[in-house]
Amino acid sequence: MNSSEIVWAAVLACTAQAVYFIAFVLFKTAVGRIGPLGGRRPLHGAALLLRSPRWVAGVAVVLAGFALFAGGLISLPVVAALPAYGMSLALLLVVGMSGFGERPTSREWLAVAIVVAAMVTAALSVLPARGETLAGALHRPDGAAAAQALPLWKAGLVVVPSLGLPLWMFFVRDRLVAGRHARPITGIAYGLGAGVLLGATEVFGQGMAMMLAGHRGAAVLSTPHPYLFVAAGALGLGLLSIGLQRCRLTIIVTVVTVTAKTHLLLSATLLYGEPWPHAPALFLLRLAGVLLAVLALLAFPRHEQPTARDGERRPAPRPVRRAEPERPAAERPVGWTAPRATGRYARTPARFPDGPSARPGTPPASPPPAGWPVVRPVQPPDGQVRFPAGG
Repeated sequence: MNSSEIVWAAVLACTAQAVYFIAFVLFKTAVGRIGPLGGRRPLHGAALLLRSPRWVAGVAVVLAGFALFAGGLISLPVVAALPAYGMSLALLLVVGMSGFGERPTSREWLAVAIVVAAMVTAALSVLPARGETLAGALHRPDGAAAAQALPLWKAGLVVVPSLGLPLWMFFVRDRLVAGRHARPITGIAYGLGAGVLLGATEVFGQGMAMMLAGHRGAAVLSTPHPYLFVAAGALGLGLLSIGLQRCRLTIIVTVVTVTAKTHLLLSATLLYGEPWPHAPALFLLRLAGVLLAVLALLAFPRHEQPTARDGERRPAPRPVRRAEPERPAAERPVGWTAPRATGRYARTPARFPDGPSARPGTPPASPPPAGWPVVRPVQPPDGQVRFPAGG
């Protein structure tokens, strides 16, 4: 491998990641305009997605990203392309914060930093050892023969674990959390499930690309690669769409990226003989990169913060009513009643504080509506209280 091939493969890898992010933004905007998606009604959810032109356009864009990525990995090891994905996370954060109003927490910033450190550490393991050139360190064996002669048990080792978590998400945990004390999730499980499926999609897409590059395209349909590529890709995009509809873009895409690339690295090593360094220091760097990726997934918070999200307003506090001070007798209007005090031991004023019928403990009378005539009692000399006729 010469330097021009290395540069060209790196450019393809960087372009593929940018194309992926365009597809993710299309998916995010598409699922926000359709009805609720769920794994328990897969046919209904698939019909909603296929009716969305924006989502179908996102599928076309992500397929273009798969083709670019597979073309870069024909001559470049997987770990050599990881720094491009780490640096592109900055673009993802900018898009999520400016386009969708998302604000990562301090713990999420820490997890993203660990993701970048994991990818850079794994990429450092491809540095040439003593007495080795860079081209020799980046050389990978021809995997076309290994992809064509892929045994079913090896494909099962990749497919079965990739389907376990998504199926559990679809049929067991695919329920919206409700209730007064429910805490919304950040989407880690959705990102993990979609990540392993899309990672398996990239694995089998890489196998098809190596066979096409090795002039073995006529034998592609006789291998399990195209069928597993379609099955894993369809399930992965479905679970990704559900997660993007319910959770934030930055969390879902970051978890999907780190999970898919870790899965791709380990699966390509098993299926196609992805080269691992033999020098102890470089081997430890590769292993440290994988462990940091796992640590990053554990560092992401599982639930959203209990505070109000950006763009949502807290309900305004109810105003506190204060008791008005009692007016002097000379300033009281006709029919006026002093405000009733509150509390357990509050004393209520009399109905007519200055009249003969005032009695302690009598509940106060409410004032008459505005515009009503006020009837005053007439007290004759005999002491009996009478009201005017017609009143």
